[in-house]
Amino acid sequence: MIGYKGAGPWRTGHPPSAWFRRYRDYFTTVELPSTRMHVPSKAQVLAWKKRAGEGFVYSFQSPRYLTFTPSGAERRSLRRFLKRHRLLGSARGGVRFRLPAGLEPRVFEAWLEMLGELDLPGDYAFEGPPDLEALALKAGYAAVGLGQGPFFYLIDPDPHALPKGQGYAYFSTWERAEKALRHAGASGSSA
Repeated sequence: MIGYKGAGPWRTGHPPSAWFRRYRDYFTTVELPSTRMHVPSKAQVLAWKKRAGEGFVYSFQSPRYLTFTPSGAERRSLRRFLKRHRLLGSARGGVRFRLPAGLEPRVFEAWLEMLGELDLPGDYAFEGPPDLEALALKAGYAAVGLGQGPFFYLIDPDPHALPKGQGYAYFSTWERAEKALRHAGASGSSA
């Protein structure tokens, strides 16, 4: 699935509903950066789900307040966030967890165990120091920087070198997203 993280050349001067419909004409996914600032309300998530249309998915960024240190409060916050993501149903894409520098590997391993215990499976991808991404990969999740896992979750990859298989690729410039779309169409990729 290919998504573009910018506003798009069609956004200026058009109401949000019009430019979103246009966006869906080009792309199959969007990563919502607002989820990094706060957990969206149930009403907002259900509105996104309704607007998605067939085959379109939303990916979330993990909330910035997650500490990746297992605790009761962290467990409750993580569960609430992932349950909101789950409300998207068939419009549910991946979740990109951004790991802080300086996180102790053994603490992160315990956090990953806590995540598994929540029994809320999904397409979870981790972005951070390579040693922590390797731990996420070992636990069965995707590693953004390493470009590996049960699926790919890539940020600004080479548009001509998208991997085969299932996953998400997000681009921060229109030009790169356009190249990726052209290349995916020419190669018959399902990205």
